[in-house]
Amino acid sequence: MDTKEVLRNVVDYLNSHYNQDSEDYCIIRGARPDTFKCGEHVAVSLWVCGAIVCIGDILYFIQEDDGYWFLDESGEAVQDNFSIGWAKSFIEALERLMDFVKENGEPVYFSGIEKKIVCHYRM
Repeated sequence: MDTKEVLRNVVDYLNSHYNQDSEDYCIIRGARPDTFKCGEHVAVSLWVCGAIVCIGDILYFIQEDDGYWFLDESGEAVQDNFSIGWAKSFIEALERLMDFVKENGEPVYFSGIEKKIVCHYRM
C-alpha cells in the first residue's frame, strides 16, 4: 500500500470516528486528544485542528475543519501553516505520538558505529 492510500484510509477513519456527530469531537475544541494505531506501521495523534500521522518513521499532517478531515487535491497530507493559538495542542499531540511510537514501535539505531545506540523509534 502506498503512502497516499494509507493517508486516504486514515482520513476515512477520522471522518467516520471524529466528526460533528461523534462524542469524541467538539465543534469548539475539536477532536478529543487521542493517539492510536491505525494500521500495522501507522500511528495517529490528534490535536485541536488536525492529526499527525506517523507512517514508519515519517510524519504527515492531516487537516481538519469542523469535523471534516481532508488531504490536498493531489491526495497529499499537507499542513503548511497554522495559528499560534493551536501550538500547545500540536506540541502535546507530537509528544504523545513520540511516546506512543517508542512504546509500540521498534528502535532505529545509529549506523556506522559498533555500539548499538538508539537514534529514534518507528512504527
